[in-house]
Amino acid sequence: MPRYRMIAIDLDGTLLSPKGEVTPRAKSAVHKVLAAGYLVCFATGRNWTESRTVIEAVEHYGTAVFVGGAMVIDTGKDVTLHRTLMDGDLARSLCLTIESEGHAVLALQDTATAGVDYVVSGGDTAMDPATAHWMRVTAARIHRFPRLSEYPHDHTVRVGIVAQRTESRRVREKLLEQFGERIICHSLFVPAYDVEVLEVFDPAVNKWEGILHVARRHGILPEEIIAIGDDMNDVPMLQNAGLGVAMGNARPEAMAAAKKVIKPNTEEGLAEFLEELVDLHLVEPA
Repeated sequence: MPRYRMIAIDLDGTLLSPKGEVTPRAKSAVHKVLAAGYLVCFATGRNWTESRTVIEAVEHYGTAVFVGGAMVIDTGKDVTLHRTLMDGDLARSLCLTIESEGHAVLALQDTATAGVDYVVSGGDTAMDPATAHWMRVTAARIHRFPRLSEYPHDHTVRVGIVAQRTESRRVREKLLEQFGERIICHSLFVPAYDVEVLEVFDPAVNKWEGILHVARRHGILPEEIIAIGDDMNDVPMLQNAGLGVAMGNARPEAMAAAKKVIKPNTEEGLAEFLEELVDLHLVEPA
């Protein structure tokens, strides 16, 4: 039976319940695998600010992967260990196209060096309700700038928009047509607001690369890693880990990339799997 030493865990849709909470059972299961000697690395599309309440709820302050792999941070010491910034010229060109299509750009920053979480185009123009609510809930710090196509982007990690699903997909197709392999696009649907978040990265960015950065620091091989997730940005880690595990609520693409599918987050799928991993050693691929 394979020997695993590290577990990479997505947050939204995986660790978190459908209500966005860390359940007592999930927290207990994480600490059970920690006590058994596994290295636990959270890997999320959120930035550190947006993830802080989750990390505090589960009470595991290890090294974690943020912004889809662009940032690796020691959450206990609040120190950035690795980052992949977007090229400034590329960021400005992307913003020019997006702003020309009538959308305000959300440029996620390396908070530690920029001093803010987001730079948002549009001056005094109001953000859409979904974006404004997210900024309030996560206590994100923002800076408004008239046109991000003219912004330096010295600390920009990712650019994106929040829009209706059809509009988000229209902009995505335009960006892919114009920039091709120079970018990677992720689309995340938010049912509560009926909007889609479009995120654009440097092509070198993905969760798996961030996880490997953590693994190398501990002398852990790729085949010794279990990766657990549910969405498109989890596909690289599900494909490349020694054991890729998809949630029962995962998108079809994530399920196809995984070797094992567990129960959904509505049924404590992650907690059950982690408990079995320690107690029964049921880690054979399905």
